[in-house]
Amino acid sequence: MGTKYFFTEAYNKALHRIEDFILESTDKSELVDEFYREHDKVLEFIGENPNTAGVHPTTGDQSWVFGNGRYRLFFKIVASKTLLKIYLIHIIDNREANLKAYPNNSLPTYDEE
Repeated sequence: MGTKYFFTEAYNKALHRIEDFILESTDKSELVDEFYREHDKVLEFIGENPNTAGVHPTTGDQSWVFGNGRYRLFFKIVASKTLLKIYLIHIIDNREANLKAYPNNSLPTYDEE
């Protein structure tokens, strides 16, 4: 069975926002490269293990964390006999989200780069 990934507009926007956040907060392009390597690995994992993440009972999507829990991507899978379609819906950076929620706090949730 083949696998095809579909990146929604919302997913692509969030992906670029995360890239910008990494660059702005660290000024290290190699950390952006590391993020994309981890991102690509998790996409490959999901394609090889489509039933690993449970389906949310209300929304019908699935999610998976990566980057030591820093990032979470949301996706839906449509499978046929010949093709596994993975629709990438949204991705979040928990560090960015925490800083937006608590801008004056230094959260020890993740290792600082």
